[in-house]
Amino acid sequence: MIIPQSCDVVVIGGGPAGSMSATFLSQKGYHVVLLEKLKHPRPHIGENLIPHFWKYTDLAQVSEQIANEGFVQKAGGTVMWQGVIRQMAFKDFGYSRPAFHVERDRFDHILLENSKTQGAEVFEQVAVLNVDLRGETEQQIVTYRNLNDKSIGNISCRFIVDASGQNAVIGKQLGLRVVDQGFRYMSLWGYFNNAKYVAEDGQVYPHQHLFQLRPNTFMTSIPETGDAGWSWHIPLRENTSVGLILPLEFMKTAKSESESWESYYLRKCYEIPILNQLLENAEFCPGSFAKIQDYSYRSTQLAGSGFFLIGDAGSFIDPIFSIGMIMGMYGAYISTWAIDRSLKKPNSVKENQVLFSSQLQGRLETSRSLALPNYQLGEVVSQKAKITAQFEPSLEQELMNVVAQITTRSDNFLSLMNKSTDKKINSDKLKVLEKISF
Repeated sequence: MIIPQSCDVVVIGGGPAGSMSATFLSQKGYHVVLLEKLKHPRPHIGENLIPHFWKYTDLAQVSEQIANEGFVQKAGGTVMWQGVIRQMAFKDFGYSRPAFHVERDRFDHILLENSKTQGAEVFEQVAVLNVDLRGETEQQIVTYRNLNDKSIGNISCRFIVDASGQNAVIGKQLGLRVVDQGFRYMSLWGYFNNAKYVAEDGQVYPHQHLFQLRPNTFMTSIPETGDAGWSWHIPLRENTSVGLILPLEFMKTAKSESESWESYYLRKCYEIPILNQLLENAEFCPGSFAKIQDYSYRSTQLAGSGFFLIGDAGSFIDPIFSIGMIMGMYGAYISTWAIDRSLKKPNSVKENQVLFSSQLQGRLETSRSLALPNYQLGEVVSQKAKITAQFEPSLEQELMNVVAQITTRSDNFLSLMNKSTDKKINSDKLKVLEKISF
């Protein structure tokens, strides 16, 4: 296939946000070209998927393919935070369809292939080099390099949806991306074979029992980092994803210069209570270690003349509650609404961009209030977050309250909802366990 010289919308990036954006726009009848730098399936971190995703995959007509893939179904979450073990289940909040632990290479590939069946033109191993934004009523120009033959080309379009993830093509070019100063962290992760897992009954089982006894995602705070650092343990079909989130200030003295990052990561995994027992007889997968730092950021602008930022290209929040993919899908959905309305009524572009930005920003700030320790933000944005949270159904509000209290970071969310820490909403859906039984 030859990349066309023009189209209605160019989508940058073939992750969940980009694939869903290309799908939704194609379903509206628009000519969509998606440019993806890598070749799918490609490895990616972030395997925990909460059940909110089904509403978007239903719209994208891809739910059947996902259900048939055979991903690990998870029941909920078990968290040991500051020594207290708490557990919740999604079924208690009205979710009848499962949450998943997914291999991102397979999950993302399913979504990308579905965008093709819905009419999008997809070109992989094509890197976007530059965007030339020419105004609200003009054609935008995307310059790209075909990584196979090294050729450079241009494609014109009415709108660009940047879903390029941490690459943040437009955000970096326009200087919109700023590091979240309240969340300066480093993440270290890797994969283990034959790790045990925590099931929905609070018991621990061998990895081979995954499809008989559903797992929970297991998280634990890292004691010496206070209310900040934490670890994840996500059992997948063939191995287990294990990661650490550590404050940069803590890391200045935690690792000696002579110790490699991988050695530090492995040492730390075997020091953290409960996690070390789950990994007791596990084998680390050689070559699977990776790290990243200062990955939490926001954009000072989410839409502008000819562009929309969605998914990680717009903002990335602490992955502690696995909201990232849902936010990417939501961004794809509402940017499609804004682009569709703008193409049909060109005089409404600014109004649509304001509505898109306001809705997405409200959800981002609500998610940040759930996740970040010592959360502070301005009064105007805070009001957006408050309105967003209070417009959710009552069961969803209760879920957010439970999620807030599953760690000790609840002050942020309770403050957002005008509740004091001594007036937490009691919920029988948040269970406290005496212990995890091995």
